[in-house]
Amino acid sequence: MTTAQITTMSVDTNEIHQAHEDTRKILDLSIYWKTLTSQYYEFLSKVVSDAIMKQRFRLMASEERDHRKILRKYRKELVGSSQITLESADKRRLKDRFVFLEVKDRASMDVAVDCILRAEQQSNRFFNQASSRIDNREGRIFLRLLAEEGMIHRSMVEELMDYANSREIRFSKNSAAIAAAARR
Repeated sequence: MTTAQITTMSVDTNEIHQAHEDTRKILDLSIYWKTLTSQYYEFLSKVVSDAIMKQRFRLMASEERDHRKILRKYRKELVGSSQITLESADKRRLKDRFVFLEVKDRASMDVAVDCILRAEQQSNRFFNQASSRIDNREGRIFLRLLAEEGMIHRSMVEELMDYANSREIRFSKNSAAIAAAARR
């Protein structure tokens, strides 16, 4: 084997290692993001008293948890473990995008809803971009589906807010405690 061939092999190994690290990082960010969005939808379901809104927010939280399970499965297949290994700075950066506040009136509800609408928009953008960086075909397709799901959830939240505009929505009296628990 010539020196050129050995050098070429080590470059290929480095590229493979980098692709593996990119896949790991993408999946770790995705899993943690889905954790946060499911927690936020669960938070929203707890602060509203309206049965329909509560049920829809719980449904979206459940869908986010299901997506997280699938992402963990892909991570185990592609990386070797389902446990994420994100730096605490990465976790903090993602968590800081979610505002867990006391929802006591329509104005504070609008702030909370704007937060999840932005999160779903960011989700769409991230999953679309990430899908081109995963080598696994099934993984790419699933990430594209997650991108679309973000826009579907965004649309569902907008419809819920249209519904809320036509009603007098009450909020949980325990909203401050719910928000404090969610921030932990």
